Amino acid sequence: MVTGASSGIGRAIAVRCADEGAKVLAVGRDEHALARTAAEDGRIATLRADLVDPGAPEAVAAHAVEEFGGLDGLVHAAGTVRRAEDFRETDDAWLDNFIQVNLTAGMRMAREALRHMIAAGSGSIVLVGSQLAHVAQPGYASYVATKGGITAFARALAVDAGPQGVRVNVLAPGVVTTPAAYIDRPDWDDLAPQVAGRLPLRRVGEPQDMAGPAVFLLSDDSAWMTGQTLIVDGGFTIQ
Repeated sequence: MVTGASSGIGRAIAVRCADEGAKVLAVGRDEHALARTAAEDGRIATLRADLVDPGAPEAVAAHAVEEFGGLDGLVHAAGTVRRAEDFRETDDAWLDNFIQVNLTAGMRMAREALRHMIAAGSGSIVLVGSQLAHVAQPGYASYVATKGGITAFARALAVDAGPQGVRVNVLAPGVVTTPAAYIDRPDWDDLAPQVAGRLPLRRVGEPQDMAGPAVFLLSDDSAWMTGQTLIVDGGFTIQ
């Protein structure tokens, strides 16, 4: 099951998982975009859901189990970002919503997936964090707080879930050209080369760059890995 699968990183991961032979439930808020994701591979089923809604994570996980007979892996990629934030101007309503989308929804999705995985005796949960949980940048205070929270949560949950056969890890992207984060910026064409010039690999990331690492974390290739963060950022955080 992949959340945030309407576009960007979630969509790329859902398609790659299907390419690898998995049956995938792609979850998102945009029904038409989900249909485009499903059109990539016949192994992808879709479900429209807003994971902030009460009861939605429980219903989504139950749907996956009903659809496929079990739940082996979860990638929680749904989230939101706000650039150039002046935290003095962040009101309570916006802050509460941001925490609900980026932190609480991920915790709830992990909880519901965990219930099914423990019952089956195995599973892998991958929560999408961010490089900014490790090297903060100006103007991202709320985003960094929520991604830092989901990263710490994954470590704690890994300790609890490991004895029951369930692994929990974090995939932390760097600058990836998704519509929500960068492509919709009017200055992105000018900004992208500047950003690339600050990365050791000299290019910004594409959603597909996250797909292989996500499959690795889901699969038995990472069978002795839990509570860890895999940073995939073109080398930004090593400088």
